[in-house]
Amino acid sequence: MTEVAHGLSETRPDDDLAATVRPRPLSLAIPALAFLVLASAGMLLEVEPFISFFYMSAWYPTLILLDSAVAARTGRYYLITRPRFALSLLGWSAVLWFFFEVINFRVQNWYYVSLPPDLPVRWLGIAIAFATVLPAIFLAERLLEGGGRGGRGAFVADRWPTFKVGRGLLRGLFVAGVAFVVLSLWWPRIFFPLIWGALTLLLEPWNYSRDRDRSLVGDLAAGRPGRFLRLLVGGAFIGFIWELYNIEARAKWIYTVPGFESFKLFEMPLLGFVGFPVLALDCFVVYQSLVLAGVAVPPELGRNRRIPPRRVLGAAAAAVIFSLAALVGMDRWNTDSTVPRLDDLWLAEPAAIERLAAARYDDLFQLAESSPADLAKTAGVTPALAQSWIDAAQLITLRGLGARNARLLWEIGITSVDELAGSDAEQIGAQIRAIAVRPRSATPPKVRVWVEAARRASTAG
Repeated sequence: MTEVAHGLSETRPDDDLAATVRPRPLSLAIPALAFLVLASAGMLLEVEPFISFFYMSAWYPTLILLDSAVAARTGRYYLITRPRFALSLLGWSAVLWFFFEVINFRVQNWYYVSLPPDLPVRWLGIAIAFATVLPAIFLAERLLEGGGRGGRGAFVADRWPTFKVGRGLLRGLFVAGVAFVVLSLWWPRIFFPLIWGALTLLLEPWNYSRDRDRSLVGDLAAGRPGRFLRLLVGGAFIGFIWELYNIEARAKWIYTVPGFESFKLFEMPLLGFVGFPVLALDCFVVYQSLVLAGVAVPPELGRNRRIPPRRVLGAAAAAVIFSLAALVGMDRWNTDSTVPRLDDLWLAEPAAIERLAAARYDDLFQLAESSPADLAKTAGVTPALAQSWIDAAQLITLRGLGARNARLLWEIGITSVDELAGSDAEQIGAQIRAIAVRPRSATPPKVRVWVEAARRASTAG
């Protein structure tokens, strides 16, 4: 199909830049790799800001490394020299993941711990982190595509038998998508996996009817499985990196997938890794739908549409409103704790907190590793009181448990990690929920995470 047939405009300035700038991948890859190493070392050594913001500190240099690899293989950067496309991909990436966060209000498959306590910093950090999802998926697919015969990529099959796409098939895909959504939201404990792939089934019929070149069904029907397979493989690769970067981070997500709380690789249940290839399909299909709706910049060079300013403003306003609403919901339902500060230690008087701060006790993580004698001398309290502070700090900092949850444990008589380790998860969870006022406090899966972490800590100690 020609550009005229699709109503496409002439090449835009960022495409000119992408076509004319000669790639020098090492000039960007080396500093990106150096920063990634620095961020990783800072996180492992618990140095700020890397310990609290490791995800974005690691992922943005990773995106530069991926784009540099694309440039080295294809002779052209995919994002770095195309600012309009990069901005579009980053922005819609955040919005798409906010959509999945809204879905998680219902399915409750993961929650976040140790996020920044200051709301503007927390919300901005979340948005910047979520903006990496689509770029990572697209770069992985592009990296697999480059360098093969006819640009299709040598890693996957180039052809397979063609087939005809009729209205019945498209209607069946859409109905299946509706069924996936209904089942996953109505009975999430059983059908939660269906939410991954639902967007592909819902949107692919529309994409195919508008532009078969932007449709995975169109690819498969024409005997071109390359893009479909590259997305699956690239999604698995990116998913592995997501989980790798999450495992030792302080601000992180923890999965509570029904029936899959054991047998994990990093934080992810082993079977959960099957979802990443499917997520990659969702990401591709959603972005192509946005392109066809005229609110996103196309991935292809020379095919940038002129988007009417009113449509841009309308889409941006809707995206911002939706994202803010999702952030409010995340704070209420998906975020279980923020980074604890010294003044979160409810057992200590304000004057004692001031003495600790003056003595360079920066946070409760440092306090949790103190000796009772040194702490008692610094704060001017008895060793017994100092020990109770250390016990509380160790609870607070255990597996992202947080000050609010630790105080609830304290109120039901669990005052140390060792006591938590010897507790029955179902019993103490029920006790906490009876006195808690915050939604989803001490849900059974969360309490099982706490007790298991306490048992590991007690055994290691």
